[in-house]
Amino acid sequence: MKVLDRKLLRDLWAFRAQVLTLATLVICGVAVLVASWSAYISLQKAQVIYYAQNRFADVFAEVVRAPSDILERIRKVPGVELAEGRVVEDVLLDVPQQVEPALGRFISYDPQSLLNLIHLKKGRFPEGGSANEVLVHESFAKAHNLNPGDHFKALFKGKVTRFVVVGVGISPEYVYALSPIAPLPDDRHFGVIWLNHAVLSRLNQMEGAFNSFVIRRESGASLGPLKASLDRLLKPFGSMGSYDRSRQISNMFVEDEIRQQRSMSAVVPGIFISIATFIMHIVMVRLVSLHRGQIATLKSVGYSSFHLAIYYWKLVSVILAIGLLPSFVLAYGIGQWYSGLYAEYFRFPQIDFSLSLQAVLLGLIAGFVPGWMASLTALLTVFRLAPAEAMRPLSPPKFHKSFFEKWRLVKLQSVQTKMIMRSLLFRPLRTFFGIMGVAAATGVLINGSFWMDIVNYMIQRQFHEMSRDDIEVRFVHPRRLDVISELKRIPGIAMIEGTRSVPVRLHFRNISKETALISVSPESSLRRILDRRGQTLQALSGRVLLSQYFQKKYNMKVGDEVSFEVIDGRLPTFKAAIGGFVDDVLGSTAYVDKEDLHRWLSEAASIDSVFLTVYPQEAQRVYIKLKEMPEVAAVSVKKLLIESFTVTLAGMILTFTLILIAFAIMISAAVLVNLARINLSEKSWEMASMEIMGFRVGEVFRLLFLELGIQVLLALIPGLILGYGLSYLSVKWIHTDTFSFPLIVEAKTYALATGVITLTFLVSGWFLYRKVRQLNFSEALKARE
Repeated sequence: MKVLDRKLLRDLWAFRAQVLTLATLVICGVAVLVASWSAYISLQKAQVIYYAQNRFADVFAEVVRAPSDILERIRKVPGVELAEGRVVEDVLLDVPQQVEPALGRFISYDPQSLLNLIHLKKGRFPEGGSANEVLVHESFAKAHNLNPGDHFKALFKGKVTRFVVVGVGISPEYVYALSPIAPLPDDRHFGVIWLNHAVLSRLNQMEGAFNSFVIRRESGASLGPLKASLDRLLKPFGSMGSYDRSRQISNMFVEDEIRQQRSMSAVVPGIFISIATFIMHIVMVRLVSLHRGQIATLKSVGYSSFHLAIYYWKLVSVILAIGLLPSFVLAYGIGQWYSGLYAEYFRFPQIDFSLSLQAVLLGLIAGFVPGWMASLTALLTVFRLAPAEAMRPLSPPKFHKSFFEKWRLVKLQSVQTKMIMRSLLFRPLRTFFGIMGVAAATGVLINGSFWMDIVNYMIQRQFHEMSRDDIEVRFVHPRRLDVISELKRIPGIAMIEGTRSVPVRLHFRNISKETALISVSPESSLRRILDRRGQTLQALSGRVLLSQYFQKKYNMKVGDEVSFEVIDGRLPTFKAAIGGFVDDVLGSTAYVDKEDLHRWLSEAASIDSVFLTVYPQEAQRVYIKLKEMPEVAAVSVKKLLIESFTVTLAGMILTFTLILIAFAIMISAAVLVNLARINLSEKSWEMASMEIMGFRVGEVFRLLFLELGIQVLLALIPGLILGYGLSYLSVKWIHTDTFSFPLIVEAKTYALATGVITLTFLVSGWFLYRKVRQLNFSEALKARE
């Protein structure tokens, strides 16, 4: 072993505490970067392979009813490679051991189908000769523990039909199985079910007809002209307008997750690596300063500046490698956690997580390059240091009265206070970056904790303040108002209100967006329309209220004119001015006065949904009655929706929050402990001199502790601001058509971040106190000599 190699091992052991903190920061930063990027690659790969192998359709279209011979005309549309027709029907389900109704989406199954192929997970496919065999989506089957041989009932056109499960499967069309009446997955109350085509057509009275089409385009064919031709062809049959994968609900959620994973993979790793770079710079500059005598001796016996610079470069590289090697192991563990989380929400045949070569290369670059750049100043010092100069002790720093000491208020302060202020201002860049390191830890804490604030706000605003009902009931067709009287006769219903909604296409300048136009009434109390301040909004005649999504996404303003086109094209376009924006966090909807909506639709007063409040002790009886009503298309229970919302988001957010809190503690501890060690090392001579002059150990410690405390105190305000900024970016990145997350950061979140940083500071102070007590003052005084 060479002399410099043995010295390298000795120096690593001597500076093991700093090496450990630096390696920890590198481990965390690179591990999160590699894991996040690999998860992004793995999820994208699983999506691409699954879509290709199971022939996920490119274009979708729904109609009221179209004759089966229309399929041949669709296949002749330019750009169409494959086209298939099917029957799709949403019906109420009666599942064993569940009182409240569930919604089932029945899709006709044809063994000869070439698009949206089902991946069988268990059992077998339904056979053509059987009238009641079904294949159930894996999400619904797991939620109800359904296995081949189990039974459930469904209500078709007022007739109860019993089905037997023969298999469990998944489809690329429902990777993320979302109910049409709920904004979040609720596997207990929504399931996709495949039934033989002939059987479903008979039950749904759709013999010789289709109400849904899936199309695969030719390679290179443009989607725009294809969809336009398809819309013209299907318009006479009540088409709601064709749409491609970008507006297919399941695919939208998957694409949003892939996009968010890619964006977020840079934030936390960037903070860790930046702070590690800063600490590496301080440690290396300090190390070269301590090694002046050794550098001079080595140069005098023949070692060149180049050899010594290579030695310190190797020292930096070894420290970084100590962090990088475990980081890949940790990245694999984090990636497995990501994979398990994805498997819980996204139904792919499998998600094979592996550390991608691209991610590993990014991790190596992110780990080594900033560290090498941080040590550049120290390496240049090695080149510039002459042996004769290096043999002499480092000249004491030149202190002088700074501008602040001319202030009258400062002149009145104690000597110790002035010493602390001089020390902080003597190296302003180090002080600044130390403050920013603690501020970064504070920001990460806030960014990890504020999601619970958003969840609590969303539940309170959406499910308690705006929606005061217990149950929402949707009908198969619009009903006259006398249906309210019919429902009032069901025992257990306390209040009931109705509404009418219609799918429309909103036009604003060159923007076109499909949404729902919902009627509201001034006397409505179960569904309230609130603005950002929580004030009730009224839909005035000739005006519409829009979800805040439109304001954020398209920069619409109150007073702007928008036009609406009923999607089936049976009515002329109507216009209205924007009267305000609704603070709803789920979906993108338009609200209009009920009289205006009936007039625009040229129809008598009618409703297609009702909102109910029920007496808790009578809720089960109400559920049973609703399941028996043939005109009921879907039932949504608010209590169950809140449970689904909480289970879906709260668990994931809590885990994410705990991880970021742990990361933030590591960041703050690494910054504070290293600053404390370096301060103690640099000022050991001064501390020893103070001991000789009569200062007690506690007074010496107080100087260092207060200097560290001032930096923490100065870091809090920038840290809180940085945390708010990171939270804003997170909300902006995760914003989708389905969710419009508000930026909510409660005072308790700021308090939590401040408390954790303060606790870390106190622990660092305990470490500093131990080091001050262990300081050998005699040796410290000799060091200057």
